[in-house]
Amino acid sequence: MDDDALLLDLQATLAKHMPICSAMELRVDGWEDGRLSMSMPLEPNRNHQYSAFAGSLSALCTITGWGTVFMLLKQAGLDGNIVIRRSTIRYRRPVIESQFVATGLPINKDASDYFFDLMRSKDRSKLDVSVEIADDEGPFVTFTGSYVVQN
Repeated sequence: MDDDALLLDLQATLAKHMPICSAMELRVDGWEDGRLSMSMPLEPNRNHQYSAFAGSLSALCTITGWGTVFMLLKQAGLDGNIVIRRSTIRYRRPVIESQFVATGLPINKDASDYFFDLMRSKDRSKLDVSVEIADDEGPFVTFTGSYVVQN
């Protein structure tokens, strides 16, 4: 399956199994060099101050991390049940853009290799994924999630 087909599969999976994604109008935008980009509009995700609601930002980052693991598994021809184990998030400045993007940060090759070695040998593994919502001035939000996968 090529990357475009995998992105469509991810979008369909989110719509079917995570209803919050549709309510948030979350969109899978791209996959490049192991980095997933997802976006959503401000309007259905805003708070009373017309900036992005922290819960929506957290959900976008969590789902972007989850989607990164999904894409890595699919590219390797593997499947598994992906769940988040723990996360940390830092809100650095208010998000007021009408549309904003969360992008996964590069995953260390050693961590990726270890993830796949465990997955193939034990049918379970874990991977830390960092995500950022940023503009030209720097990050609005930084996030790291630890994801567990079990076959």
